Amino acid sequence: MKSYHGNLGAGISGIVLRKHGEPKPGRNEVVIRVRAASLNARELMILAGQYSLPVKSDVVLLADGAGEVVEIGDGVTRVKLGDRVLVWGASGGLGS
Repeated sequence: MKSYHGNLGAGISGIVLRKHGEPKPGRNEVVIRVRAASLNARELMILAGQYSLPVKSDVVLLADGAGEVVEIGDGVTRVKLGDRVLVWGASGGLGS
């Protein structure tokens, strides 16, 4: 798996691509194969050093994206394998 990371004030050129092991879903979690992603206003403010709330170092930059469900954890009832979904906002909203 790959993910894009950034730091407060690092700018667009400070975005770093990192490789990770394949994730496993926990209870009430799903794994989504991301097919499309965007930098939203919050992430651009973080990169510009203009975000007013605390930001973790090396934060994953993916508040908005779309893809498909590839694994489902125990307790998940709203989606099934293969469902196309979108994820939006820092709160982790999920729509199908």
